[in-house]
Amino acid sequence: MVQTKDNYDSIIIGAGLAGLVCGSYLAKAGMKVLLIERHDKPGGYFTSFKRKGFLFDAAAHSFGNYREGGLVRSIFSDLDINSLIAIRRADPSDIFITPDFTVAFKNDTAATITALADIFPDEKSNLKSFFDFLTAANHIELVKLKKKTFKSLLQSYFHDSKLINTLGLPVLGNGGLPPSLMHAFNGTKVFTESMIDGGYYPEGGVQNLSNALVQIIRQNGGSILYKKEVRHIMVQNCSACGVRLNNNEYFLATHVISACDSVQTVTRFLDKAEAGKTMQILLEQLTPSLSFLILYIGIDQPFYGLPPRGVNTWYLPHYDLDEIYKQIQTGDLSKAGMYMIRVSPDSKTILAYANAPFISTTFWKHEKKKIAEDFLHRIETLIPNLRKHILFFDAATPATLYRYTLNYKGAAYGWASTQSQMFIPELKRFPIAKNCYLAGHWTSLGSGLPSAFYSGYEVAQRILRKNKKLRYPDNR
Repeated sequence: MVQTKDNYDSIIIGAGLAGLVCGSYLAKAGMKVLLIERHDKPGGYFTSFKRKGFLFDAAAHSFGNYREGGLVRSIFSDLDINSLIAIRRADPSDIFITPDFTVAFKNDTAATITALADIFPDEKSNLKSFFDFLTAANHIELVKLKKKTFKSLLQSYFHDSKLINTLGLPVLGNGGLPPSLMHAFNGTKVFTESMIDGGYYPEGGVQNLSNALVQIIRQNGGSILYKKEVRHIMVQNCSACGVRLNNNEYFLATHVISACDSVQTVTRFLDKAEAGKTMQILLEQLTPSLSFLILYIGIDQPFYGLPPRGVNTWYLPHYDLDEIYKQIQTGDLSKAGMYMIRVSPDSKTILAYANAPFISTTFWKHEKKKIAEDFLHRIETLIPNLRKHILFFDAATPATLYRYTLNYKGAAYGWASTQSQMFIPELKRFPIAKNCYLAGHWTSLGSGLPSAFYSGYEVAQRILRKNKKLRYPDNR
């Protein structure tokens, strides 16, 4: 084996957002930090790439929780991220196109309530009560929703089934479950962070946010290794002591943070005895979330009929979200029909997203072209002149997302947020070994960037508190 000269205070496996945030806090507190990333760039799903002169965001399209006093804004402030990048917000952040109406979710919540009330006048007072609850409820109040699904929460406010399913659309689209299956706690998080406090975007592409976090780590003495793959977390005397790479190079550290999915940590990085039988059994029983089929479309010029740039435009073919979810699970995305498109702020590219199941790498290898072409054909019903303006076209499948990130089954949101899979403490702090931690969206409640940010922050605070180097209030 080859050993490096340097030992580290903390080694972080994976340079997704959780790993980057964790590493930024630790490095700013004076710890010697090393991040190890198998890809050639940081960010995980929060990356961008160029093809034929077009810049595309790989998987993420916007984020939420950036309001004054919000978690993400607080972390940006702690790390001084705003000195490195500019954040813009689209208004409206989202537009819903349903069989009967089109409605915009504006940054002014009162305007959104008015727009919905114009369509559903009998629900006007209920709409205000619902949005008031979402904007005022604290974490403890949301936890009290323990026995509710998001659908049952919606039904406690509203009577009109079209309104209930319209408000449930972002929960399926941004959370991977219909409201009937999603836990109310996570449903409120997804809805609030995408519809009420959403639509934020790093100017120049999502890669700029990931790159800014790397810059913070390096400015504070931290290091990042790219195109290196961890093979094993080393454990000695029941305590993590470093990592070994596929090339047998190894690095020693006082703390090891696995900022990747729990399945990979347990099945690839640890011996069975180290991982523990209980944890192995638990992971075998859990279900990951849906993944995505993503179209990357480069166009020659802006043209009449394009949706507003920088806005998430959703298409809902009908109001039965459970049936849509059922069709998605079979892989029949054409019958499912639901999708979201986003024209880039510069109007040069279009991203199109549809929830999709992993099924198998073989399935997507054989079906990718056919399903992607069908998806493009369906988009043409919304943008009739699209095909004649296309200069570049490609697609990413759940198998693609797995290949680039090794996220279990290409899952977009970690574990599916069903009632039975919420509030499982072992997912956050299972006893692998002393000084070994888990971070990432597989360990936290919520989904998307806010949950990854919080997970990275929370693990960093645990380590700093243990080492009496806490620099920020532990109350995010």
